Amino acid sequence: MDATEFKKAINELKSLNAQRKVKYYRNRSLYESTPRLNIENIKNPNVVGYYNNIDELNEDTTATPNLNVIKSCIDTLSSKIAQSKVRPFFNCVNGSFKDIQTVKSAQQFFDQYYDAQDVNKKVSEAFRDACIFEDGYIFVDVDSKDIHKALPWQVYERPAELSYGKVTRSYYERKDYPVTLLPKKVLDAIKDKIGQNEYVTYGLYFDTVNHVKIYYVSEYDFILEEPFEAERTPFIRLYYNCPVSGNTSNSVVDMLYTIQLEINTLMNKIKDASQLNIAMTYLIPKGSGLKTGQLNNRIGNIIEYEPTSNMTGSPVTVSTPSFIDPQYMALLNELIAKAYELVGISALSAQSKKPTGLNSGIALSTMEDVESERFETQLNQVIKSYVDIAKTCLEVFPQDEDILPEVTTRMTIKWRDIVEESKKMQIQFSSADSLSKDPSQKLQQLIALSQAGVIPQSRISQFMEIPDLQGGYSIANNAINAVMSIIQDCVNNDVFDIPEYIPLSLLEDEILNTQLSLRAANYEMNKASIAKLSQLYAMCIEKEKELAEQQNAEAMAEQIGEMAMQGTVDAGLNDATSEIVGGGEEQNVIPEQTETDLSATE
Repeated sequence: MDATEFKKAINELKSLNAQRKVKYYRNRSLYESTPRLNIENIKNPNVVGYYNNIDELNEDTTATPNLNVIKSCIDTLSSKIAQSKVRPFFNCVNGSFKDIQTVKSAQQFFDQYYDAQDVNKKVSEAFRDACIFEDGYIFVDVDSKDIHKALPWQVYERPAELSYGKVTRSYYERKDYPVTLLPKKVLDAIKDKIGQNEYVTYGLYFDTVNHVKIYYVSEYDFILEEPFEAERTPFIRLYYNCPVSGNTSNSVVDMLYTIQLEINTLMNKIKDASQLNIAMTYLIPKGSGLKTGQLNNRIGNIIEYEPTSNMTGSPVTVSTPSFIDPQYMALLNELIAKAYELVGISALSAQSKKPTGLNSGIALSTMEDVESERFETQLNQVIKSYVDIAKTCLEVFPQDEDILPEVTTRMTIKWRDIVEESKKMQIQFSSADSLSKDPSQKLQQLIALSQAGVIPQSRISQFMEIPDLQGGYSIANNAINAVMSIIQDCVNNDVFDIPEYIPLSLLEDEILNTQLSLRAANYEMNKASIAKLSQLYAMCIEKEKELAEQQNAEAMAEQIGEMAMQGTVDAGLNDATSEIVGGGEEQNVIPEQTETDLSATE
């Protein structure tokens, strides 16, 4: 793709999405409670944090008390969605032994990868963007292999392609992008042109039809083209409400926009009334003899009046009128309640208090269940995004690279292997919090699962491994890793050698488990592998017999040696006894003399 075609393509994408920025400006200002907020200013953004409505007639520049219902609803909803921590779960279907091992390596990689990239936080932030603007984006960076949250106004796609469910072109333009963060190949190509400029406009263009990826730095008109073989662009989209067509829909801010404006208007009136209306009034009759100058109250007012002839009572009357009619406060509270109702958030969630009338635990639990069902479509989107991120990684990451660093205890699997086997596996989702992060608590859970028969006891040490402490339990896990390497060599390389240090009982158990897995997956395809494992199992049994015979022989030889040693000792004792009993008078005289001497002594 030449420069002219490329610029024409990105200009088309920008023109189709230009009107969205108007709404993005408004919605960001309402969420942040900051008027005239510039979403394009990335280098030095300024969020004041209050919405100051200025009365142009009276030139009132005092701040209005802020009741930002929009932010309250969005933050509460984002927090509820973030509680569902998900991970992609790779499940082998009709697979061979290689498929099973590939799936295990993929699962191990993504468990570590999602934790290192803090995917849960980034997905939650993208969903918050969807609540504010209408859509949120997750970007899988092919160059750094990182996962980022992309700002919605920086991603340009065709609305028609989004309507029909297949995006073929995407442009990602980041203004005020630090030069130090540019990919090395881009930085090396433009380093002579940069000079003192520390920020540039950096664009990435992806085209799955022409299979090109283009790096673009507009300040220097720099274009670098690379092949892009993936069938999807590296963006995962989240919506608060899925669009009926195109790429626009209502967000939480759009739903509550008019209510928030009315709340702001009411707050202005209440503020003015509280500041300008007289809160306390002293009524003093004329001729009372009181010096009004001695009555002083900064929040009050002094009024003199003509008393009637028959008036009795205190010469001074104190009046405290309401500074505004109570219906204003009632309307304000009603609008706040309606805003929560429109979004579907309860007072318990938004305001951390018990709703009126819910006095039992069952009632509170039922209310929470109903509230959760209200956001089922949003939660399903978020859960699916975790799986989509994994599928996008499989598509866009370099196919010839290892998915995990090569170590002696792990089978080397490349991205190409997973892609080739992807038709024989399912990428589902499961809870990321099935087991505790605390090692002691996790051990208790695993022991309970082992006692219930869910996992074999020999696998407890393997499941105890923690991604960020890879070597923490390596000693306990070495046995199972060594056994699986024997099985792998048998199936893949027809190697039936069993080293002396391999625990045969554990090897036999894992051979049977692997055969059952292969039989359940696809017996016809895995028949040869099952036969190899049967041969390996028979060798294990034979080796066990040899070891048993050898141990029996060694035990018998040891027993014979002990008996022979015992016989030698007994023979020596017999010889010594016979010498003492029948060896001559000298031996018998000494004891007799001793006894005689002892008797005489006594």
